[in-house]
Amino acid sequence: MVRVGLTGGIACGKSHVRLKLAKEGIETLDLDEVAHTITAQGGEGYDEVIEAFGPRIVDGEGRLDRKALGAIVFADPSARALLNAIVHPKVREAEARWAAGAAGPLVVSEGALLVEAGVHLRFDRLVVVHCSPEEQLRRLQARDRLDLASARARLASQMPIEEKRRFAHFEVDASGTKLDMDRAVEALVRALEAEASATPPRYDLPPSRALGGLVHGPAAGPGGLDPLVVLAEIASAGGLEMGRIASRLIPPPAGPWYQAAPRLDSGPGPESLALPLVLWALTRGAPDPPFLAAAAASLARLTHREPAAIATAVFFALALQETAVGGGLPKDLADRVGAWRSLAGRWSLGSPAAWLEDVLEVARRQPSDPQAARAALGGGGPRADLVGALVGLAVGVPAEKAPPPLREALDRLLRIRNPEGSALGAPPS
Repeated sequence: MVRVGLTGGIACGKSHVRLKLAKEGIETLDLDEVAHTITAQGGEGYDEVIEAFGPRIVDGEGRLDRKALGAIVFADPSARALLNAIVHPKVREAEARWAAGAAGPLVVSEGALLVEAGVHLRFDRLVVVHCSPEEQLRRLQARDRLDLASARARLASQMPIEEKRRFAHFEVDASGTKLDMDRAVEALVRALEAEASATPPRYDLPPSRALGGLVHGPAAGPGGLDPLVVLAEIASAGGLEMGRIASRLIPPPAGPWYQAAPRLDSGPGPESLALPLVLWALTRGAPDPPFLAAAAASLARLTHREPAAIATAVFFALALQETAVGGGLPKDLADRVGAWRSLAGRWSLGSPAAWLEDVLEVARRQPSDPQAARAALGGGGPRADLVGALVGLAVGVPAEKAPPPLREALDRLLRIRNPEGSALGAPPS
């Protein structure tokens, strides 16, 4: 099954796209409607919301006054974060139950804030519906009968639509007529059905090789993060949730996760955090370069703003995945490098660092000796750590020789896929 997230700017036409997808026979879910049910009188989140915001958001019949609540949360980021913390986990649980019961090869969940909430990577593919900012403002005023200042405040509470488009696997341009939109959705259906029919076989990475990459790879990362922190957070959340990772930054961000990136001029780059993403991506099923590229680009944006840094992280993640699946770098490395560069550029609008190819060449020449590979790059430093991850991922490390924190974090990650027991066996004595 391919799980698709459908998002976009407010009043851009997401719901029209979802309804058209449903008419085309695809199972869909409106996450905003799920949230309404959860916060309605008698819903599982009603009491928590009232307790958090007080009687001012309750009407005379005890129902949630959504207009009053909206005025509060659209004007105050901290209030919006509080509401999201109450509602979003319950929505995710309801969506997961729905998806588990779906019968078709494709399911689509529509939500306005998938990217802003940092949960867009719960989906295999993300579709972003967009139109021009001027048209979006006009539609919002007409739909919700808002004055100009109120409409602008609501738009300001969301990520600008041009920025949101950078997270999309697929886009629907909703600027034209409904007939134009319908034709675009029909093309989208064909593309999604092709994705669903082309899913390769699932791959199981031997845990010893995963440990090899972690043991011989980077121990530090940018912004106070490191591979162990990222791995542990992914395992705890059951996936990559950007808000959780952002909370581990030093210093922690004051605003949303996608505005967290500081100006980092030295130290490890975002590629040092790529291996946990690869290990998690492979626990989800088959190797999926477009999904991995999206995840690597999102994580890189937590710590770096420069397109080249984001491209480098995506490129290295793709090289790590190839090493994991193939047991080493491929013989046709030059051909793969071109494909990785192209995909990295698509997700970053930049080019990966040229020195990465030197790292790959060293790993290709020293495919079975992590220490020799590291020595060829000076023995220490970020680049030596990267080649250590590549070669370590190919040769592996026995579980009993891995540091307990790495072993425990990997075991928790593997339990996402195999909850019945440890894939690493009994812990070392």
